[in-house]
Amino acid sequence: MFPRFGKQIGAPFLQWPLVTTVSHRHAAVAGSLDRASDSSQEEYENALPFSSLPGPRGVPWFGNWFAYKRDMSKVYRRDLVLKEFYTKYGYIVKETVAGRDIVHLFHPDFLKQIYETEGKFPLVPPLLEAVKTYRQRKDLAPGLGNSNGEEWYRLRKVVQHIMLRPYKALDYLRLQNKVATDFVDKFESLMSENREIPDFNRWMARWGIESAAHNCFEMRMGYLEDKGADVANRIIDANSSVFDISVKLFFSLPIYKYLPTPSIRKLFDCEDFINGLAEELMGMATRRYRQAVEENSLAEDQFMFLSYLLGSKDVSQRDIMPVILSVLTDTLSTTSQIALFNLYTLASNPEAQEKAHKEALQLLSPSGDLSAEGFNSCTYIKACLDVPRLSPSNMVIGGYQIPEGTFLCLNNYCYSLDPQVIPDLEVYSPERWLREDAVKEKVHPYMLTPFSLGRRMCAGRRFAEQELVLLLCKILKRYRLEWHHGKLHQHFRLLCIPDQEVKVKFIPR
Repeated sequence: MFPRFGKQIGAPFLQWPLVTTVSHRHAAVAGSLDRASDSSQEEYENALPFSSLPGPRGVPWFGNWFAYKRDMSKVYRRDLVLKEFYTKYGYIVKETVAGRDIVHLFHPDFLKQIYETEGKFPLVPPLLEAVKTYRQRKDLAPGLGNSNGEEWYRLRKVVQHIMLRPYKALDYLRLQNKVATDFVDKFESLMSENREIPDFNRWMARWGIESAAHNCFEMRMGYLEDKGADVANRIIDANSSVFDISVKLFFSLPIYKYLPTPSIRKLFDCEDFINGLAEELMGMATRRYRQAVEENSLAEDQFMFLSYLLGSKDVSQRDIMPVILSVLTDTLSTTSQIALFNLYTLASNPEAQEKAHKEALQLLSPSGDLSAEGFNSCTYIKACLDVPRLSPSNMVIGGYQIPEGTFLCLNNYCYSLDPQVIPDLEVYSPERWLREDAVKEKVHPYMLTPFSLGRRMCAGRRFAEQELVLLLCKILKRYRLEWHHGKLHQHFRLLCIPDQEVKVKFIPR
């Protein structure tokens, strides 16, 4: 999988029953797992050559491209392909797709090495290369996720001030509480006779975009109401199309970079709509903000997000829109999808659900809201929440030469299914991610990195965690969750989403 711009979708305990057998190749590589320091030139020259890395060979330059072209299910069920690589080739695998060399890493020691040698400016390829092409053609700022080097560092400092400092992010709980309450209040009116919510995946996306817009603009868009349904659905469909097209282009010949193919034209149309709407909302909010400033009626806790962006000397007008777009669309691609996976997993594991329910009752105030103190006290539900990099310099990983700029894919999903890495992996156990239990069970500290680590950690991590904990608390307080359908699997779109409608049954408590 290639989940890197921020976060991996799923849950830390999302243990699909894909039992991995450890092959003899794992043992061959395991002897070099302790080589977790920056590689000297001598060590690099003495390492096994890059060309000798194990992995599927295929036709020169094209590599594995024909396999994906013949069978798109290999793209959409990427987890199964990676499991096959892991079982067949071991902890480190090289794959070529249409001229692009990708090195898949399947052990937490490798992640430790990457994160500890990333340097001041970690190199990360864009998650959506086609969107980067769109922004280049439109002469738009690339945004944080599409930047590297000094430009990334400058933007990172700006976003970090708003989103990554815990005390700053907690200021937004007031806004997030309102949207989550309104959403859960609608559940009864949305349910069918069997107490499932039809089209629940889309409703979760509508909650996500409403909450994100409220964070950015402190305006209610009405995306949870009939009046805002049309616009909300257009945003959701446009964003979904961008990812559907992007994953196909990733596994295709890069013709779209040179010719206006039908796929890239459709993606540009979707991006035009999303960008146009974001600019319209930004204009409305800016006028309200400036009017409040002129009338000297701006409260201290009002327009927090907007006032910093507009008032900071470190932020240009060109920088603002990519930040806004990231907040608005990332919730569709990540936060709402994580919530769906978590509701499914809790519904499938009644014992863990009951523990989460009891914690929710303790955390929520009598009014049903979550305070900053409550969020900071949360442990179990946070444990129920469940990125690729570029090699920063010539490195030796697993005894092999990894040239500078190589596309590194950190596949913690696969090794999280290895019984040698996690014992009793078939047991659903949020407890193993609690600090005390993790130490006791000797869980590898780099085992779980849902929001990545280090300097390129997800900029929206605090916002996402707050929204997820908040929503789960409010749902678990009111409802017992049940699941009466087949197993939920991942559908790969560069990020992962559920492969079916999440038909959770909501039983009033």
